Amino acid sequence: MGGAGGLETPEPDVPHRGLNVVDFQSPGVVPAIRKGIELLPPAKRQLLFFAAAIQISLGVLDLIGIALIGLVAAVAVSGIGAAASSDSSGSSLPPWVQNLLDNVGMGNLTISQLSVALALAAVFILVFKTVLSALLSRRIIRFLANRQADVSVRLAREFLSRPLSDVQRWTTPEAMYALGSGVAAATVSLLGSTITICSEVFLFTIVGITLLALDPLLTIICIVLFGIIVLLLHRVLGGWTARNAQVMTDASIDTLTAVSEALATYREATVLNRRDLYVTRYEGLVGRYAGSSSTASFILEIPKYVLDIALYLGVLLLGVVQFLTKDWTSAAATVALFLAAGSRILPGLLRLQGASITIRNASVQAQPTFFMSDFLARTRTDAHQARLPVERITADQIHAHVVAGYPDFVADVRVESVTQIYADAAAPALIDASFTAAAGTSVAIVGSTGAGKSTLADVVLGVMEPVSGLVTISGLSPRAAIDRWPGAISYVPQAVALVAGSVRENVALGLPNEAIDDDLVWAALKRAHLDDFLIENREGLDTTIGERGFRLSGGQRQRLGIARSLYTRPKLLILDEATSALDAETEQAIIQTLQELEGEVTTITVAHRLATVRFADQVLYLEGGRIAARGTFDEVRAQVADFDNQATLLGL
Repeated sequence: MGGAGGLETPEPDVPHRGLNVVDFQSPGVVPAIRKGIELLPPAKRQLLFFAAAIQISLGVLDLIGIALIGLVAAVAVSGIGAAASSDSSGSSLPPWVQNLLDNVGMGNLTISQLSVALALAAVFILVFKTVLSALLSRRIIRFLANRQADVSVRLAREFLSRPLSDVQRWTTPEAMYALGSGVAAATVSLLGSTITICSEVFLFTIVGITLLALDPLLTIICIVLFGIIVLLLHRVLGGWTARNAQVMTDASIDTLTAVSEALATYREATVLNRRDLYVTRYEGLVGRYAGSSSTASFILEIPKYVLDIALYLGVLLLGVVQFLTKDWTSAAATVALFLAAGSRILPGLLRLQGASITIRNASVQAQPTFFMSDFLARTRTDAHQARLPVERITADQIHAHVVAGYPDFVADVRVESVTQIYADAAAPALIDASFTAAAGTSVAIVGSTGAGKSTLADVVLGVMEPVSGLVTISGLSPRAAIDRWPGAISYVPQAVALVAGSVRENVALGLPNEAIDDDLVWAALKRAHLDDFLIENREGLDTTIGERGFRLSGGQRQRLGIARSLYTRPKLLILDEATSALDAETEQAIIQTLQELEGEVTTITVAHRLATVRFADQVLYLEGGRIAARGTFDEVRAQVADFDNQATLLGL
């Protein structure tokens, strides 16, 4: 997507690669806000609008408070005039003020009594508004944080349900950012700052009009007071911020790790029907991140509320001192000017400026998430929607299928006239491919590099949808079969993707530790000829393999992948160059294992090394995306000269 000259919106068939957030040119703040709102379900949008309207309307309380302060000033000025004329009856008040006081039953109060009552009422209303605004802000932040988790899980679920061709359009960092930090920017930062800006603009407008009438002036007392409060807040909130930042960091790393593992093991997770388990794990991680993120946002809001409350209490204290040391009218005038200048102008400007910076940054940071949402919507079809499971698969359900042995599953495979074309390829990867594999038989797929062998395996697995043709397993589409019989179909890739953790966790990929059956793990390791090594040299199933299995040799990593495929005792096993990294002795042992499965498990093997497929019931030779020959090993040798030459060179 990205380039030195900025970022352009790609066509639907152009792979999404090389996203550079720094170079990303946002289309603007307003479109970003609109897209952020569109990420939310309609019902949640209405709740957001309702909460925002309440938050904004709280500015009316500020207006009432400022009006009371203005009334205090008016009363004080009138009191000065009355004192000059030796009239303390209050009759020197302006007519509109006197009428207002008469209507509320305060017309008979003296100037001093009116000043005190109005000042106390103003302080009470403004303090009440601040506390109410703080509580509502907390609820809005929590609401947006929960929506962040919801949107992230929804996008992840749909993204991981897509065919491999769609998933591969995104690099791992792009997908991780779009599903994580980008969602946070689009919800909590972008929408939260939008509500803040709307509230502050409304508040600043109505308060500004009032302050213009009162001629506000900031004082040295205000500067000193706010300086002391800021220093105290820095000391008190420093530790809390550091602890919460650590929680956010850990949760963020764990979230990115979960997404990375899901993408790295996409084929296995899809075939073993573990995608929902990954999404469930991801849901817990993003929930923890959402909680710490909302706390961090609230910490940033605390100084605003503390400063407001401190100002109001300071005004009250100042008023008391003024009333005890000066005449009532001068005290009332001082309180009015201090409150108007200190409480509404400076904090409002600071909040408005901070929210403006945040919303500008968030509108850019959220663009990868907006692109992913648009990408999923643009490529969504009825078939894609049908693949989204109605019910989530659980670890107990998977184990129950394994124990039962898939009694109603028939491991026969039928491929009829399948053609597959990649969007950016000049020629089809598969052309009119057809074959059948009866239950308990073995099929070998051979051919030169680029002949379409792995593509044919992906189509059978259901991780890739053919442009035309039909694939069925036990009478259902591959995806439907996987959903109905999780674990009955298994897969071993050419390069096994291992996750950081123990041998147990890698063999039982995606399952929570409490749901792993150690007997099944050991049985799978034994069939993969890795059990003796773990017993003699390591800590058994608790052996940690490190990031991507770096503590194991290449052959051991491959055997661990084979053990993973055998954990659920599958009835259909698909191997894509699964023995390519093994030594000759271990390869022979795996061949023996496959022969032992003959009649019990249907196997489809993609292979370059012909020794692996010598005894297959059916050999398919691919050339240029077509099945050029089929039959037994010897029959294909007779049909294809190149294949015969390879077998001869290997002494077969």
